[in-house]
Amino acid sequence: MVINYLVTALRTFKQQKQHFILNILGLSVGLAAAILVALFARYELSFDKNHPNYESVYRLHLDLSAIGYEVIPLTSSEIAQKLKSHKDIEDIFILSDVIDYEMATDQIQVKSNKFNLRNFYAATSNIEQFLAIKTRFGNLQTALSTPNKVALSVSEATRLFGQSNAVGKVFSDGEKNITVAAIFEDLPDNSHFLFDTLMPLDLTEFGDTSGYIYIKTNEFADIKALEELFASTMISQYSLKNSQLKYRLVAMPDIYFFAKSSFDFKPGGSETLVNISIGLSLLLLLIAAANFTNLSVAQLLHRTKEIAIRKTLGATKLQLVIQFFVEALLLISLSMLIALCMVELFIPVFNELSQRPFSLQFDAESITVMIAVILGLTLLSGFYPAYLVANAPLNTILSGELKNGRSAIIIRKGLLTFQAAIAVSLIAGTLLCLNQLTLLKSINSGYQPDGRIVVHSLDSDTMMDKEHIVVDKIRQLSGVNQVTTVDSDITDSFGEEYRFTWPNGHTEEGLMPTVGSGFSVVETLGLTLLAGRDFSTEYQTDWLHNVGDSDLQAMALIVTEKMIKRAGYQNPEDVIGMLVTSEYDNITATIVGVVADVKVGSATEAWVPISFSCGWSAQTTVDLVINSKLDKISDVYNEINNLIQAFDLKNEPEITLMDADYQQNFEVEESIFKLVQIFSGLAIVLTCVGIFGLASFSALRRQKEVAVRKVLGASRISIMNLLAKEFLVLVAISIVIAYPLTYWLVGDWLANFNERVDQALWVYLIAALSVAAITWLTVASLAFKAASTRPSLTLRYE
Repeated sequence: MVINYLVTALRTFKQQKQHFILNILGLSVGLAAAILVALFARYELSFDKNHPNYESVYRLHLDLSAIGYEVIPLTSSEIAQKLKSHKDIEDIFILSDVIDYEMATDQIQVKSNKFNLRNFYAATSNIEQFLAIKTRFGNLQTALSTPNKVALSVSEATRLFGQSNAVGKVFSDGEKNITVAAIFEDLPDNSHFLFDTLMPLDLTEFGDTSGYIYIKTNEFADIKALEELFASTMISQYSLKNSQLKYRLVAMPDIYFFAKSSFDFKPGGSETLVNISIGLSLLLLLIAAANFTNLSVAQLLHRTKEIAIRKTLGATKLQLVIQFFVEALLLISLSMLIALCMVELFIPVFNELSQRPFSLQFDAESITVMIAVILGLTLLSGFYPAYLVANAPLNTILSGELKNGRSAIIIRKGLLTFQAAIAVSLIAGTLLCLNQLTLLKSINSGYQPDGRIVVHSLDSDTMMDKEHIVVDKIRQLSGVNQVTTVDSDITDSFGEEYRFTWPNGHTEEGLMPTVGSGFSVVETLGLTLLAGRDFSTEYQTDWLHNVGDSDLQAMALIVTEKMIKRAGYQNPEDVIGMLVTSEYDNITATIVGVVADVKVGSATEAWVPISFSCGWSAQTTVDLVINSKLDKISDVYNEINNLIQAFDLKNEPEITLMDADYQQNFEVEESIFKLVQIFSGLAIVLTCVGIFGLASFSALRRQKEVAVRKVLGASRISIMNLLAKEFLVLVAISIVIAYPLTYWLVGDWLANFNERVDQALWVYLIAALSVAAITWLTVASLAFKAASTRPSLTLRYE
């Protein structure tokens, strides 16, 4: 019996080649797209779920959003130690940046070779209770509890010593010898952690530093109460008045999606992007299933005689249902096989597009899911055709009612309306994403990233001591316009805050970020000077200096327009020469310039008032920024690299183009745009397949009507429009459904941006007209064929 079902199914496929190919094509594309996005979503949702007790581990974040700043994943280690014995806290693990707090240097020497230690952190010795870190050689506990010992990742050990087992190897940091005591496996990609070198964190010496605080809580811990307790302890510890700071405890699996700060180990993911991906993949799968159902029903037109004969010969309802389910199962299984081949073919391209390292794995979970999808689609898409045939009376089949499709038309048209609505929504969404991305890239950030070369993480004590000789050397290079030092990567975030009081008594209550810089900062960064002047070597007192023999210090300050307006001054010229006093430090600053507002960080960051401080920085590292002629930038790039190494400023200098750094701020938005763009194209293709299937059904159902109309003198174009009319009506209904849904979803996404486009009507009109045009062309191509058929061939048996 089973063999008979299979033979019948194969014979049907052979007879109905067109529908068979359309079914396979549409379903394979839908399945392949769904599998690719499922791999992406599975990877994104797998972050940090391999760590021990990850469900009860939280990272402490300092929330400064109330004063216009970001949520920072760093906080005081001292505060954490004070609350370690709280009843809801089982244990605390701390990671701290070695370089930021000058615990050690990352400039080392292995024999005669000089290196920079990568991703260098100090850690408490209980790391293995919080991280699933695998020790390959040595003892990690010993390495993190003994002075002058370090632990290296396998890749770092291989880079430094040429072998993975480097336990016992020694390197020098200039003052002392350090011994490698442990080698651990490289951290997996699906982890928010990123470190290659670990040293012991001595909390007795560095207990007042900031670090990444991980808290393991008890089963019934009150997370909200703990957040409030940390905030009140911090406020009390530092006697903060009218403080609006808050703390947030972020669960370990959520840290990756929460990592938006420049202080995070590495850029985080986008939960919005994952949700969009999953939603779009499900929609594509539903479109493919709708196509399959429509085309399967259309096939019944050619099988009414077969069905009638089967019923006459005594075929039962169950036998007919099984026959159609077997055919659906074979088609869907073959489509899944082709889809898997497509995935293997396109996964390298998808990896590059998504910038994620994943592959198709046939483990037990994946195979189970694929089988479930095949069976689910078989039931979903095969049920209606099977039910329609099994329950149709013999006289109904013989009378042609099944062929006329009256009993099925509502469902088929409903499925097509659903497909068209999705196509309209995706086209509108793609255009709005493109408009938003174009807007973000066109916003004047207040500085010019083009033609700027950045040398990262140079020693602050060396570079902020007036101007280092290397600055003069670089300035003299052919192709260099100007050069300066800054202690903040303005394409990313601020590094320091400088609070002061204006002559009118105004003191900023919110955030007062500053960029410590060298001379010529306006010219080098391409700032827009509204009043006053740039920091200049002609005014040596611009640089931070002592006033006489007193402890009082003075320097020059450049402020943004937003800052002076919030202080109560409207005219930039009025504040030039004003003296402002520091709230915390014994510094008096003279305002020498006012520049247009500067947007620091990502596209979603708010504009905040900032200042530029000449010669003042509390950071341990600074960047060199070189303003180069665009046609000379490659030559300048190479010469700068040579100069940095010649002056022994950094063993392995990191040099980037500011424009490339700036573009990284739009990675998430570009990913969303590319994803929606690809899925829009696939949705349109699959919708065309569905329209083609339903249009072929309609053309066959109305072939006698077409023949009669042609005999009566109807033109081809009128017949084409007649057949296309019912589909255009469906498109109109789909537009009514798609517009409000798209407006709401896109509006919710746009609300995340400070600058955003309006949802213009023309976008929705283009989307509607596009789908209508595609529908008309698809239907017209079939209608033209029907209208070109000689009426005698259709009516000869009447």
